[in-house]
Amino acid sequence: MKDKAVIDLIGDNELWELAQKICSVPDDLIQEVALVLMELPEEKWQQINDGGYLRFYVVRTMLNMATSPRSSFSKLYNLYNYEQIDYDREDYDEEKEADLQLLETLMEELHWYDRKILEMWLEEGSYRKVAAKVDIPFKSIGNSVKRALETLKKNYYGIHLERLVRGNASIRLGRRDRAGHSNKEVG
Repeated sequence: MKDKAVIDLIGDNELWELAQKICSVPDDLIQEVALVLMELPEEKWQQINDGGYLRFYVVRTMLNMATSPRSSFSKLYNLYNYEQIDYDREDYDEEKEADLQLLETLMEELHWYDRKILEMWLEEGSYRKVAAKVDIPFKSIGNSVKRALETLKKNYYGIHLERLVRGNASIRLGRRDRAGHSNKEVG
């Protein structure tokens, strides 16, 4: 019974189309999900199949495998390789790239709710569109976006200020050393 269900899923056009939308290697993704299903303990298989949520389980597994930077599947196919940046491109801006990576890191540190609302706002472009999509008052959406942006701004400028202070301190220390002063204790 499990074998037939897995074979049916492998041949399912809707699942293949979904795999094609979320991953650059859809055939391999479907085969990996089939292996996961085949390796499920019989008790878990029965629970999923008898509960009527096999399709949900398959779709959720596909999404996790293809979209999680930590999944062995995405690592195997290098789906999240941020190192594939063309540094030799004429319009490549190293400083801008570093700023974007910093902002991505800072966004991960936001409260999950504010981060999701901010991401949706960035995609949709307006408070009202996000509010309609998630059925939350647009003023609440606006407050979340403003709070997230203020936190990002504060943390971003704080990091840059710290870098500047460290840079100036090392410049001052360098000048002091050249002038014959030393930080060593006289003993």
